[in-house]
Amino acid sequence: MQRDLKFKIISEGLKNGISVTCKKYNISRTIYYRWLKRYKYKGIDGLDSIKKDFVPTNKTTIEIENALIDLIKEYPHYGPKAIKYLFDELGYNISESAIYNIMKRKNLSKKENRIKFAKKKEDKIVQSIPSLNELNSGECWVFWVNDYGYFENIGKVCEYTLYDFKSRIACTRLYNEVSFDNFEDLLTAVAMPVAKTLNLKINYLCFFKDDKVVKQSRKNFKSNVNNIISDNGFNFKIHIVLDSNNDFDEIHKFKNEYTERCISFLMTLINDSVEFSLLKIKFQEYLRNYNINCKHIFDNEEYSPIEYHNKLTNTKLILPIWAYIDRKY
Repeated sequence: MQRDLKFKIISEGLKNGISVTCKKYNISRTIYYRWLKRYKYKGIDGLDSIKKDFVPTNKTTIEIENALIDLIKEYPHYGPKAIKYLFDELGYNISESAIYNIMKRKNLSKKENRIKFAKKKEDKIVQSIPSLNELNSGECWVFWVNDYGYFENIGKVCEYTLYDFKSRIACTRLYNEVSFDNFEDLLTAVAMPVAKTLNLKINYLCFFKDDKVVKQSRKNFKSNVNNIISDNGFNFKIHIVLDSNNDFDEIHKFKNEYTERCISFLMTLINDSVEFSLLKIKFQEYLRNYNINCKHIFDNEEYSPIEYHNKLTNTKLILPIWAYIDRKY
């Protein structure tokens, strides 16, 4: 497919909705997001077809074997033919028989072996987390999306938040749609840099089972999150918060309290019909004030989230310099 057509499809997806566009052009959402990712990294040139020379089975490169292993982990039910289609899209010119031979050498030619192999990566999933009293500051983060709906002259407003369960430090951004890409942007562009700057030892990342991002990409959600975690040098575990979990009520309480604060701030601006770009900038200012100055009751005393984190860790750390600058995203 020519790059101009790929660009047209990407543009239509962002404007009209990804599901509708993928159906129109008879492509999968996986392919759409792959093109979108290439475009973000390399611009229009990233949409060119990648040609690679065929590599004989007995001279398979480590790159190809690693790519195959990654695809098997992601799609264990796929056989050599289906995997070849994915390889073609990635730009590898390798035959179906060569893929089968690699699978056979790795003892992954049978579907049941591939499924068993893929499940090994689930060791980063935990069924429960320690109680709040046992957690350290920055050790357990909770993610959620609040879809506030569509507003005239503004568009759709979605609040994405990563929230430290102990200190109540929050990393939040506003987006105009619900997608896994927006979660990845928040995690890698905001939360992870903050964690590194504040020396936060993250051990758990929690998600609500019914969160829209989780439900939207449920099939590959855990594996995609694990890939992001590993690629960025972190090693924390994933926990799905169910309404039957012991920790549900407490986490949900903090989520509701934070959401009420956000809504109170945002609705004034939304009622004034400010542009979405300005709404995002104003919300960045609000979030800085929340983390640095907004007081909560901790241990029968008042602290802001950053102050309480400093107290617990015996440090004098503040947010990174870039966090004080209004940045477009």
